[in-house]
This record gives sequence, structure tokens and C-alpha cells, in this order.
Amino acid sequence: MPFLMLKLSTLLRSTLSSVMLSLLLTAGSGCKDSSQSQGVGWQPNVPFGTLPPGFDSFPERWNKQINDRLAREEAAKQKEIRELRDKFFKEEDSKVREKLQSKLIADEAALSVIHRRQTEGDYIKFKTPADIPQDLKWEDGLDNPEIGDPNAKKGGVLRQWAPGSYPDTFRPNGPNSNSGFRGPLYDEIIIGLVSIHPVTGKIIPGIAHKWAESPDRRTVYFELDPDARYTDGAKVKAIDLLVNMYIRTSEYSRDVFYNNFFYQNASNITIYDDSRFSITLPFAKPLLPYYCTLFIPSPPHFYCEFGPNYVERYQWRIPPTTGAYVVKPDGIIRGRQVTLQRVPDWWARDKKFTKYMYNVDQIVYNFIAEPSKAIELFRIGELDVLNITKPELWHERMEIPEVHNGYINRSTFYTIYPRPPYGVFLNTSKAPFNDLNVRRGFQHALNIQNIIDITFRGDYQRLNSYNSGFGKFTNPYIKARPYSPEQARAYFARAGYTIPCPDGILRKPDGTRLTAAITFPNSSPSLASTLGKLKEDARKCGLEIQLDPLDSTVAFRKIMEKRAQASFMAWGFTPPHPMNEQGFHSRYAYDERGGLITYTNNICAYADKEMDKLLDAETNAATEDELQKATWKVQQKIDDEALWVPCWTTEFIRLGYWRWVKWPNSATTQFCHPVVFDPMESYLYWVDNDIKKETMEAKREGKTFEEVDTVYDQYRYMDSIESLDNKDGGGKLPSVPVIPESGDPLEPSATEK
Repeated sequence: MPFLMLKLSTLLRSTLSSVMLSLLLTAGSGCKDSSQSQGVGWQPNVPFGTLPPGFDSFPERWNKQINDRLAREEAAKQKEIRELRDKFFKEEDSKVREKLQSKLIADEAALSVIHRRQTEGDYIKFKTPADIPQDLKWEDGLDNPEIGDPNAKKGGVLRQWAPGSYPDTFRPNGPNSNSGFRGPLYDEIIIGLVSIHPVTGKIIPGIAHKWAESPDRRTVYFELDPDARYTDGAKVKAIDLLVNMYIRTSEYSRDVFYNNFFYQNASNITIYDDSRFSITLPFAKPLLPYYCTLFIPSPPHFYCEFGPNYVERYQWRIPPTTGAYVVKPDGIIRGRQVTLQRVPDWWARDKKFTKYMYNVDQIVYNFIAEPSKAIELFRIGELDVLNITKPELWHERMEIPEVHNGYINRSTFYTIYPRPPYGVFLNTSKAPFNDLNVRRGFQHALNIQNIIDITFRGDYQRLNSYNSGFGKFTNPYIKARPYSPEQARAYFARAGYTIPCPDGILRKPDGTRLTAAITFPNSSPSLASTLGKLKEDARKCGLEIQLDPLDSTVAFRKIMEKRAQASFMAWGFTPPHPMNEQGFHSRYAYDERGGLITYTNNICAYADKEMDKLLDAETNAATEDELQKATWKVQQKIDDEALWVPCWTTEFIRLGYWRWVKWPNSATTQFCHPVVFDPMESYLYWVDNDIKKETMEAKREGKTFEEVDTVYDQYRYMDSIESLDNKDGGGKLPSVPVIPESGDPLEPSATEK
């Protein structure tokens, strides 16, 4: 959405120049430790605030880029409107005229947004505190309840299994950075501008300790917490938001996603001083401050060697963050282990919403390719916790003495959280999935319910909508296509696959066999077995499925490069609202010349103008009612186009953990807060070293404890934060059984003696 090519005014130019000059004068003169530049955990020996090379001209370059883009989009939209008007006045069919009129209204609304953005001026501005409106109503979110348990103890080490292979990179952006391990390394622990309280659903502070919305609900003014620091001690400043934006949108990062991301999702960021700034979105939004967290800070000095070789030079460097943990060079065993160490004087350690979080001193992630090895390490106490949600783990592998004797506890916790869309993503840029009939037939050819009933013993449920678990934003009318050889063959016939081969696989008259490969990570033997069963049933439909198991890192790379025909995987979604643009918008599928764009989340390589409009409406919805209508249509379109085969999900997480791993049992948090995918991601747990010593001594002496197998189902029949917040009794949490406290060990039985 382009604005006019308005040049900076003389006043703005002088303000920009003076601000940038003062920053540069205090920045220092570049990295002094380049000899260490390839080392893991490397930190530059330069003054805090040193700016990355090329940043001084970034604001002006970005403003010109956005102004030019807005101008191009304005011209294109005006041309489209003219052509639609011509068609409208020439068309005689009333139904066609009605559709054309609807498109005209939508295009004219989009053009008005473009014009509004143009008249608002540059994307990046520098002003003074005197320019901040004086009549703002500032909020701090401190009226929300605490999170966690006051009895939580600090200290200790927690050892976890990291399934899959070692990540390709530690960079937070650029090629291969969107791996499964970026969550523990960055996304789960970084403190953003603000966040959402996991029970009330209200905005609570992050690195910004107060904020205020403009009357039109498009702009949020923020003030940074004066205590906010990076893990290396550097103070967080407003300019750091632009540094992050500069790094992510630079051509050196080779990450095409972020140029569109910042352009589409914001229309202005204004810096007033080191701690105050404002962010304006193109449209009003529900929970507006939360959507401004698309801007996060990056420590400028860390990127003092930023340049054309960024991807290689920073491959294994981990930037300081605002989170409670840091990775140091001695915390890395390449290919095997990564240790996160808690920052002793972390800036948010005494803040209301984080003081009972991030309790353990060290979190050790062990990369173990073989699940059976991880299970055995857990059983002997070399791993402290294990996700045992899989039925074979829960029903069989955990029927062990360590559980029966009370050394290992088991808990089932029901969550309120968007369900990852586990399923088979179909690459529409490759045959045979460039044919809608094949995609629909493929859905009918996968016997998912049989897997749920037999392999998963009925513990799992079938996914339906791509955005399951979002409460009222989940379209309830979408139902997954059932297994049906008859319907599958009917669709395949429409695609031209009408002749059976001697082995039963269908082919076209030209000899083309109906075959497709599913790429998936080989880290789970049970997944290979499960897909093998799907392969067997698919043959009854005339479909040949080839299994393509790869090392998890190699599989991820192949999928992101869009070389896979189909892929079994899932994205991790976060509350409160669906955001499907990056997964299905054409701008993340093909460039202007029609070339395939790799390393975007549109792994279906799907491009459709009607879908683009639906996604734009979802992205730009100003109210929750508008968002609900828009996202339901997006979900319906995903289903109609059969872009993704919905597989299975669970309403719960099952954990096994040694009894020294403790969980909250407080008035506000019992075991865990409900809005979480995996309780380990809440960081509310702690390690009790006294109980660990007691347990190991009891185990050596043959003494036992009461077996603990607890179900926390207080959130089982709720599907959103809203349903929890609106329960009878106001904001009071539902009561749950108290977590069994393990007391003195029991004397060994006669047989044990």
C-alpha cells in the first residue's frame, strides 16, 4: 500500500541528521575482536551502542523504498479500478455486475488505505518528546494477577531431550533460522514490548513498562522500562528496534519474508528519544499493543561486523537478548548439546509477571537422534523430564519401576492453545499437486482415522480446520475429508488418472503414474511406521505414496527450498488470533517474474488472487467480529483448495519428570497456566536439589515413594482465554486437585529387601 513520494521536510531532515549524528558519535569505531568472529558465543569488544555498518543511511533508504512501493501499488490499484468500472458498465448480467461491484468496493477501500499511508508521510520518523500527545491514557497492566508460584526455588540444572538433529545455524534470521530449536533459543525466552497474560488475556508489560493507544486505535506509544537490559548488560534503547528491522530486511540476510512483513504490518515507527517511541499499524486492531510486538530490539554493537558475508560470519553467533538465559561458548558441544545459563542479575528477575519464572540456573538441551536412547537416559535419571504424550510411551514405555516406586511422576495437563496443524502439506508448484482434483483425491486416500483409532489408541483427535484451537476464530463448519477409496478414485479420474496399472496404481493414458513422495524427518521411527500404514491404505485408492525420510535438518531445508512434493510437518501457532498470511499469500510463493521464492512459510507454493484478498482482510481486520468473519473464509478456502491434509491433535500434554522437578500449586497457577502448547515452554517449573538428593539416596537404599499420576483437566472443556475469563465467579481460577506432595519415603517391601 504505497504513499506519495514525499521528501523529508527541512525540519525532519535536520532532526534525523542530528539524532543519527549523536548516535554515531557515541557509537565507537567498529569491532576490535574480529579474530574471534567465527566462534560460537562470540561477543564484539566494542562500546555498547556501536551501530552496524550501513545503518546510518537505513532510515532514508527504507523510507524511499516504501514510498516508491506505495506509489507503484497506487498506480496498479487505480488501473485495476478503471478496468473493473469499464467491465461493470458494459456487463448486462446482474449477478456478474454484483460481483464486479463487490470487487470495486474492496479495491476502492484498499486505495483509500494507500492514500492515507501516503499522506501520513515517511515510515521511519525521528521527533522529540514534545511531539508526544499530552492527553494519552497510559496503562501498565499491573492489575493482572501474578504468574507462577511464590514457593519456586531458584537454582539447579534441568536436562531435556532435544529431538531431531542439531540446528543448521544459531542465527535468529536468514536461511535455515526457522528451525525447531529457535523456540528454546529465542522465541520462548525473549521478552518483547508487551505480552498477553495467559489467564486474563489482557496486555501486560514486557520491556515496555507502559503504553497508550491513540483515539483511532492505530498507534501505540511506548516507554521502555528503564531497567531493560540485554544479557550482556547493554541497555535497551528505542533505536534498537530499527537496528533489528535493518538487519532483518537487509539483502545481506537473504530473508525475503521481512521486507513484506514490516511493510504490510506497520505504516510508521517514530523515535522520540532513547526510551520513547510509537508504532502505527495500517489498520486498527484488537489487542493493538500486542500486534506492535512485531518490532523487537537487537543490540547494535553485536552486529558491528554486519555485511555481505553476514550469513556465514554470524552462522554460529548467538546475539544477546532481553531474556533470562544466555548461551556461552562453554555451553556448546557442537552437534550434541546446548546449555542455556540463567543471567544472575537479569533485569526482570523481580518484576511482577516474571519473578516466579525462569527458575533453574541451567537448561541443558541434549540432541539425541534415537528416541529409545533418550527414553533410557530419562529412565536412569540422566534426563529430568520427558514428553510422554505418544500413546506407546504413556501406555507401555512408562510402565516401569521408576514410575511405580514414585521416583518419576506422571501428569496429564489439558491446555487452551492453538493446535499445530499436523498434516501433509501439498506443494502446488509440483505435479501431481498442481491439480486440485489430485489434492482432493489425496485427502480421501489417507486413512487418518484408522491411525487415530489403532496406532494412537483413540487418545488423539482428528484435526479439521487449519486454525483449530483458536476458540471463536476457528471455523466449526469445516470437517476433514474422510477416507474413501470411491471418492478418491472419482477425483483422480477427473484429473485424468483412469487406467489401472498391473500393481493397482492408476495412470493417465500417456503413462504418467499417480505417485507422490512425502518428505518427513526420520527422528521418529513411529512416524515412519505411521506413514507406512497410510501408504498401504492409499494403494487401495490407486495412489502410490513414496516415503522420503530425511535427517530433520535436511528435511527442513528441502521443504523450505520447496523441493518436496509433499511434507508431513506442522507450524507452531500462538494465541490470540490466526495469522495465515505468511503461509498462503502469493507474495511468499512467487516473485514478480514468476520465479519460486524459497525459504518462506508458504511451503505449498500457493498463489491465488482470491485467497490474497481474503488474507488481506484477515490481516487488516479492525475488530474481533471482522477478524472472525475473515479468518473463517480463509480457513474455508484452505479446505476448498485442499492445500493441507489435516491429521491429528491432542487436547493435552503428558509429561514424565523426576520428582525433584516441581510445578506451581498457587492461587493463580496450578501446575501450569492454560495457554501453553507444552508446559515446559512456560518456564514455571523449578528443580529442588534437596529432594533430588533425597530421591537418589532412597533409590540406592531401595526405599520407595507414593506413585504420582495426576490429571489436570480443569481447562479441558474450554477453547479460549475468553471462555476462561467469562466463567462464573469472575476472574477466579477453577479449583483443581492439589499436586500430591511426596513425603517421607516408604520402607522397601519384603520382596524389594
